[in-house]
Parts: sequence; structure tokens; C-alpha cells
Amino acid sequence: MEFSAYIAGRYLRSRRHSRFLSRGSMTAVIGIAIGVMVLNITLAIMNGFHTEMRRSFIENMPMITVITSAPEGFSDLGGTMDRIGQVEGVTGVAPYIRQEILVTASRSLGPPRPQAGIAWGIEPYLVDGVQPLGRHIKPDPVLLAGLGGGETPHVIIGSELANNLFTQIGDTVILTSVNGELDVDDIQAVSRKFVVTGYFETGMYEFDSRFVYLDLRDAQDFFRYPPGGATLIGAGVSDPMRADTVADSLETVLGPHFHATAWMTLNQNLFHWIKLEKVIMFLLLGMIVLIAGFNIIGILTMMVGERRREIGILLAMGAPRRRIMGIFLLDGFWLGSIGVACGSALGLAGIWALHTFGFSLPGDVYFVDKVPVLLQWGDFLVIAGVGLGISLLAGVWPSWEASNLKPMEIIRYT
Repeated sequence: MEFSAYIAGRYLRSRRHSRFLSRGSMTAVIGIAIGVMVLNITLAIMNGFHTEMRRSFIENMPMITVITSAPEGFSDLGGTMDRIGQVEGVTGVAPYIRQEILVTASRSLGPPRPQAGIAWGIEPYLVDGVQPLGRHIKPDPVLLAGLGGGETPHVIIGSELANNLFTQIGDTVILTSVNGELDVDDIQAVSRKFVVTGYFETGMYEFDSRFVYLDLRDAQDFFRYPPGGATLIGAGVSDPMRADTVADSLETVLGPHFHATAWMTLNQNLFHWIKLEKVIMFLLLGMIVLIAGFNIIGILTMMVGERRREIGILLAMGAPRRRIMGIFLLDGFWLGSIGVACGSALGLAGIWALHTFGFSLPGDVYFVDKVPVLLQWGDFLVIAGVGLGISLLAGVWPSWEASNLKPMEIIRYT
């Protein structure tokens, strides 16, 4: 093995007694490095997007949503919440009223410009047990506790929605909704004034530009729900990745008129698409490494042609053919190893740069305002393994061709 390694190292270096790789070898290394670097950075960005989407659904909506098909709705809201809270794995329970609305604010110039929004009626003292809403409230989380009460009810609106409405803390906004029975010939909208007491900022444009939070009792009165009424009951769980299991337990406990849905079930098509997209991107960008592998085949084939006389002499001196084959297998493996190492280092540097300095994105186009990245060492290992495997396979044909040369013919005719 030392013999094959020594000769392989000599063949990779320049003929002019240089310790550096030849230009052909450098080309192969650069090709592998670029492919590995692009794959690592791309998968890290896709992991970041996946994690941000998962975080957004966990932090901005209930992990488990419980609704009822009973005509009277939640006839015993408190009792139902108590039964949900007794299920193993549930860490918090809170009632919600969810309604689509229009939000309007006065403007110094021009007519008011209504914005589409989603109103969430919440119980301020229970909601943090289901979703960490308080950590996103600006300028002070204690504003969440002050939603209820007052002659004019209070609301907390998303930071992007506030920017679109040119609204500051203390300003008055008008919420408009269509309540009651819908009649195409007689559609009646209901409007009410609310005072903005704070903002919430999650970093997710889709939520920050649409969500409006108000006290549950104010929502019941505005949307004409009976006392104790709610659209849904939200439940928080200790392990978000086991929310579907807890949801199945809730349906068993509550009975046939209740349906519990976990956050991943509500968005399963989206998450399946993300996983499929990651596999497709891996296969497509992996073609860069595959092309670099063909480059290694070409370089090793040329190397066999250039070194025919030397190979013939080694064979004539009694070198085993498996040693000759090992020379070029090692050459291919070493080129791949150097390329994978350089590509992994460049990939780490690129991921660090994106994480440290960031890369801004338009929030109204994407659901985040900067490129998210998440390093997963498993992806690095898979990419490195694929790169090394391609490099090793690339050396099979040239090494087999070199080991099957006939030394006497080579020495006689060269």
C-alpha cells in the first residue's frame, strides 16, 4: 500500500518537481469543491426555511386546534377546556375567536385605506400557555394583560400592519366585519373603534401584516358570540413534534362531536412539498459533483496514457497488477478528498457569513425578511460521502485499464 500511495502522490504532482498538484488535478479538485460548497449552502438555506416555517406555525398559532361540529357550538366551554387540560402531554389550553376583518385608520392625506386582516379574540392570561405570544409584544409584554377593559376596547396589531396604516400607539383604528346571517341582497357590515396599545413582531411578514389581537370578551361582543362562546380551543403541548399523537388522544377523550387537528396536519402538504423540494435540489445540484467526477475520469485516463511507459516498467519489474490499480484508485480518491474538504470548508464559511451578516429579502414577497440558514451536520456527512463515493468510482475504469496493460508491448513500441 505504501508503494501505491507513493507512486500515486508522484503522479498527481507536476512533472517539474513541484510539490503542488498539476493543473489538471487542480481542475478536478475545484470542480468537486464547487459542487460540495453549493450543495452545503443550498441545503442549509432550505433547512433554515423549513425551520422558520415550522417555528412560525408553532409560535403564532395553537399547536392543536379543537373545533366542534355541534350546532350549539361549545355549550360548556369551561368544562371542555378542563377535559383537554387533563390529557397527557397538554401544557396549556385557551379559547379563541378567529374572524376575517378589514382594518382602517384615518390618514392626514387622502381617503382611508382599509387593510385585510385576521382578528384573534384571546384570553390574555391563558394564551401564553398555548403559544408564546407575549415574547413578541412591543414595546412591553405586559401590554398583553391590558387588552380588556376601558370605554374603547384595545387591540394589539402586527408591526407591518401598523406601518401600512401609518398607525402609532394610542391611535384609533376601525375594525369592520360582516356578522350574522348573510343575505346577498342585504349585506350589513358592523364596525367598531379600537385603540392600538401595542405591536407584535414575529419576523413573519404574513402574520405581522394581518393579525390583530383583542380581548376575548370584546371579540364576543363585536362578533356577536354568546357569553362563553368561541370559534376554537387551542392546546399547547410539551413536544411539538408529537402534537398529532396528542390530537388523537383528545378526539378519543372529547367524543365524536369534536375534532382535534395538529399544526403539522393543517400544513402537511406544505411540509411534504418542502421535503420533496430538498431531495430534488440535492439531486439537481449533485449533478455538479457528478460532472466533476467525469472530469476525474478524464484526468486519470490521460494520466494512464502519459504514464504508459512507466507503468510498463513497473509491471515488468514485478509490480502486482492490483498495486497498479491501487495507484489510480488512490489518485481519484485523493482528488475527491481534497475537493470535498475544500468544498466543506467553503460551505461552512458561506453558511457562517449568511448567519452573521444576513441577506435581506423583501418581506412582502417571502414570509421572512432575511435568508435563514440552519447547519445540519448530517447533510454535510451525506454530501461528503457522495463526493468521495463518486471520486472513488471515477477511478475504477482508468485503474482497471492501467492494470491490464501489457508491459512487453509497451516497452517494445515506446
